[in-house]
Amino acid sequence: MIPAIRLEMKKANIEMLSLKTIWIILAVIITGIAFSVAGTTNLSAPGTSEKAIITEIYYDTYLAGDTDGEFIRIHNPTESSINVGGWQITDREGVIAFPAWANIDAGDSLYLAYNATAFYEEMLQNADFEYGVDSDFTPDMIKSGSLKLANTGDEVILKDEKGEIIDVVIYGNSMYSGEGWAGAPVKGVDKGVILERDRNETTAQYEDTNTSADWDDYRVYVVGQSHFPYEMFSFDGNVTVFTSPDSSFPEIAKAIDNAQESIYLNVYLFHNFYLMDHIIDAIERGVEVRIMLEGDPVNGITDEERDIANQTVTAGGEVRFMIDDEGRGIHDRYAFNHAKYAVIDNETTIVMSENWENTGVPVNNTFGNRGWGVIINNPDVADYFSKVFFEDWKPASKDSFPFTPDDPIYGNKYGCPPPDFMPNRTIPTGNYSHPFESKTISGEFNISPVLAPDTSLMQTKSIIGMIKGAKKSVYVEQLYIYKNWGTYADPKPNPFLEAVINASRRGCEVKILLDSRYGKERNEETIEYVNAIATYEGLNLQAKLIDNEAIGLNKTHNKGVIVDRSKVLISSINWNEYSPRNNREAGLIIENEDIAEFYTDVFLYDWYATATFDTGAPSNPYPSIAGTHNGTITPNRTITVNTLYTYPCAGTGGHTESIELEENGELIANGIWNGYKGDWHNITLHNVTGAPYVRLLKGHKYNYTIVTGSYPQIIHRKEFNATGGEIICTEFVDANRRVYYDWIPAIKLS
Repeated sequence: MIPAIRLEMKKANIEMLSLKTIWIILAVIITGIAFSVAGTTNLSAPGTSEKAIITEIYYDTYLAGDTDGEFIRIHNPTESSINVGGWQITDREGVIAFPAWANIDAGDSLYLAYNATAFYEEMLQNADFEYGVDSDFTPDMIKSGSLKLANTGDEVILKDEKGEIIDVVIYGNSMYSGEGWAGAPVKGVDKGVILERDRNETTAQYEDTNTSADWDDYRVYVVGQSHFPYEMFSFDGNVTVFTSPDSSFPEIAKAIDNAQESIYLNVYLFHNFYLMDHIIDAIERGVEVRIMLEGDPVNGITDEERDIANQTVTAGGEVRFMIDDEGRGIHDRYAFNHAKYAVIDNETTIVMSENWENTGVPVNNTFGNRGWGVIINNPDVADYFSKVFFEDWKPASKDSFPFTPDDPIYGNKYGCPPPDFMPNRTIPTGNYSHPFESKTISGEFNISPVLAPDTSLMQTKSIIGMIKGAKKSVYVEQLYIYKNWGTYADPKPNPFLEAVINASRRGCEVKILLDSRYGKERNEETIEYVNAIATYEGLNLQAKLIDNEAIGLNKTHNKGVIVDRSKVLISSINWNEYSPRNNREAGLIIENEDIAEFYTDVFLYDWYATATFDTGAPSNPYPSIAGTHNGTITPNRTITVNTLYTYPCAGTGGHTESIELEENGELIANGIWNGYKGDWHNITLHNVTGAPYVRLLKGHKYNYTIVTGSYPQIIHRKEFNATGGEIICTEFVDANRRVYYDWIPAIKLS
């Protein structure tokens, strides 16, 4: 219900206010409540079968003066309704009591707000009772003194109509020592954070030990945030897997082009004009388009993104930003809206690690970041993410701000780019060999959405639960991993990293691959920490930096995990403390061996790609002729080979038509030329499993058979020390069947 409607209801319910007063008087008469403040209440054992509990306390609020925003939530965890008429809540300074008719249904809750109007504006839902001011038609509680919760520490004590303690919560610097609580107070929370009771992840019941352990969840509950549950969707159908830079752009473009009714996109950054073109085309054929963006990304909103937003809105789409403006009382629900997902036609869901930038979803796949993505064709999964989208989108939330040119307050911060802005549509290119084509996999899938902060830090399910359940292997590829969370003065273990290390202690093979460009210093610190544990404890555990340069990647932006080659995490969640606790992030865990095999191939390709074998071009490549080369290659370091490049003689089409690699008489890899099209100088090698790479070990000898065409460059030597190892000619038979023993093809294996 929007505030305007609440105002109309308030006007329409003037008569109800006098009736409410009568109810309050009757409640006092019927219940005969004897209010008591600190030190005078008759305390006795808390109830058992009809035991309501305090589950939320919001005491350090965003509102000026603070108190108006305060609220308390009472929950009935039992299977029967509880009459709470005459029950009291006190902080030992003030007391509020329920009217005689008050009731909590089984499994239900009551929100008690100091100011019901302020509560609605913050939570976008109605309070059940009001206890501080009379702001609207919400039923009042009966007051004695003033219940105002101290930010530094206080008590919230729930008593029944006899004055017996039902539940107690103490926090901050409270010195309470008495019945209903044991041990130290709950640690205080920051401004804008709700103190919220933990739930048992298995039973979903609230924990209730009358200690601070009931309130020590990893999650931070900022006011206004969502509480989506962790769910699993099982179905028989189709899932498309893809990677960046290899195939992300064509797959996403195709999904947009196939949209018939709606596209709901939530993405941290949108800078790719070529993806925008497909979005505009969709709008022009009648597709409803809504795009949610971060309002204050690192380095600010670019003119490119403003231009994309402007063109989208001009075409008929909608764009909103999640903003933060403390001076105007606007506080974003999440530190960053960092998710990267889309829902199409309420049937298809795209989830990935990459932003919609030129690096994340590159048009030319020889350039870009390493990232993983997936397209799920299932209405239940789509419905889940659609609900998440509209929860974040909702215009009634103060932090959801529409694209607005020339706003009187913000100008064009969330509007158009400068009038002289000229879009740069240059398509970057690089030297990545893009070996991984997208693949549509049919079969049975178990898919569990992972949301930050809702479910990202669960201990028995979600990411940590998946890692804790590993029995054979855990492969992690991340932009970065912080060794510790917390602060330098008070460091705390990173629960993701510790779960991975503990998997190796259970006997799992563990590999951790981190980006070598972004956050390199922190990553090196983490690598040193992990490898020291592996050495000291003798674990099958290794961490290292990825060699982006050797692979041809801009950087590794991935946030993926593979467990037991059967489960895969694809997400936007970085492994620092901020991302899973404070951001809106989105991901999913897929259980399917074929899916896991695809990403395992990608991971191992990245893991082993650390060097090249390169003869270079000789100073004199002549004479040259096509033919069949046989010989041996002995690398002086372990390399992962995906591509064979053949150096052509100037002005010719010199190339390799086929290659076979053997070790000890057994074929380990081969490749076939695809003709004079595309990058015709290169051949992709596949190992015996069909994966587009082969690992050549340091010091091992491999026999090669290379059939060349046209005029490749030749090294006229029997033996040659190449970059990365030694190559020896055993025999070369040219196209005229002449035999030579000192013709080596000029090649590069990378």
